[in-house]
Amino acid sequence: MPALMMQPDMTQEVAQSATRQQALTSWQAQGWPGPRVESWRFTPLAAIAERPIAPVRTLSSTGASIAPVIAAAVIRFTNGVVDPDSLAALPAGVSVGDLAGDEAAIAELRQIVPAANPISDLSLAMMSAGLVLDITGVVDTPIMLVHEGEAGECSTHPVILVRVAAGASAVIAEWHGSKVGIAAPLMGISLGKGAQLDMAKLQAESSATAHVAATGVVLAEAARLSGFTLSTGAQLARLETHVKMAGEGVDCTLSAVYLGRGDQHHDVTTYMDHAIGHCTSNQVIRGVLDDRARGVYQGKVHVAEDAQKTDGQQMSRALLLSRKAEADAKPELEIYADDVICAHGATVGELDETQLFYLTSRGIPMAQARAMLIEAFLLDAIDAISNPALAQLLRPAAEAWMSTQGETGA
Repeated sequence: MPALMMQPDMTQEVAQSATRQQALTSWQAQGWPGPRVESWRFTPLAAIAERPIAPVRTLSSTGASIAPVIAAAVIRFTNGVVDPDSLAALPAGVSVGDLAGDEAAIAELRQIVPAANPISDLSLAMMSAGLVLDITGVVDTPIMLVHEGEAGECSTHPVILVRVAAGASAVIAEWHGSKVGIAAPLMGISLGKGAQLDMAKLQAESSATAHVAATGVVLAEAARLSGFTLSTGAQLARLETHVKMAGEGVDCTLSAVYLGRGDQHHDVTTYMDHAIGHCTSNQVIRGVLDDRARGVYQGKVHVAEDAQKTDGQQMSRALLLSRKAEADAKPELEIYADDVICAHGATVGELDETQLFYLTSRGIPMAQARAMLIEAFLLDAIDAISNPALAQLLRPAAEAWMSTQGETGA
């Protein structure tokens, strides 16, 4: 297990929070999970286990930002440290607080994020930046969280608690494009009764970065969540999301697309907890892998004993552009109620050579033909991006990836 390179002021900060101290103790006892841990067996961490855990504690400048420009209020993190100037122009209905100084909020977040999870423990203890975002009313201006930086071997641990009040609505976008050793963002999201949240995340870290993220969501009665994730960067990426439906009438849609080349490893892991009845969840996962890339989807839908009238759907499809690429899928249903509609499925295939021949025989270049077929494969997932600002963030990244070729070419 790598040593925790904690500066003196950081040790004192952790000690002042009972919840963070518990997280630190848990991390020190467990460390990075090994291959015998079932939920991590598809994603070995030997490549990052020797990297230092060394959060940056002071804000630094990386020059001009390379983040996509969309019409949004931007909160900027550099090497995991929040830029306080970026907190000054948030739209009406959005207030921000210091998570590190709010023990009650830290304890609340601890109850929302994935439990017994190494990222939850590590980033809560290390916390390079901590924010509480409270949202009330209808907030039309998207909030964009930009994570960038070039601190090389450092690790980043931004921790964010988002609380959307009853009846409120908002749009949140995340962009991750740093050049650090380990990027480990942690986010807890609480939606009140009838609240609505549209979210999108673009993971475009450098090829030397390990991106390991954990997100927890709790939805109250009649709340609606629509989330989309696009993962194209990093050497190793693990995006884990746990959702708990805690009130009737919840509607949750999670869509994810991973696009891998070279020796990249993408892991999308979800846990959908139908703790109460009369709720709907739908997961659409698509992956495209070239060269020697590997993709993983493991998702569980849990239906509690009294959660009748549950509708839980999940479908994963992977497209292999190379015979050396690998896709693993592990969809699961754990159902303790009898009046439910639940289904899961997974497929892995290759580009249809007949369709490729048809397109190229009509004068379409091979690269363009491949891109057209890949886009058609991803269409149902990409179509889930209905918000214009989120589409402006995600679609160009997906199109740029599809328009290029990997090492294997055609």
